[in-house]
Amino acid sequence: MGKILNRLIKTIAVVSLLMYAFFVMVDQESAFKKYDEELSDYNNMIAEQNIIHEQLLNTRNQISSEKYIEEVAREKLGLVMPDEVVFIDANL
Repeated sequence: MGKILNRLIKTIAVVSLLMYAFFVMVDQESAFKKYDEELSDYNNMIAEQNIIHEQLLNTRNQISSEKYIEEVAREKLGLVMPDEVVFIDANL
């Protein structure tokens, strides 16, 4: 009777350890999927920020060009070059 009881206890212990290992693996798999999704989200945010960064660099380069400065001076400030003649329409 003692041998059967020892064998039964060993079998229950092995089955319990296998079940525990299975549940741990399932839990870790779901955690890995969650972390993979977070990593993908962060990579997407980095890509978006890189695009915005490139757009801002392009805007900075355009703003610092002489052509842009001259365009703003003419349109927004009403300035003209020293050798230009300005005609004002009296009918307006």
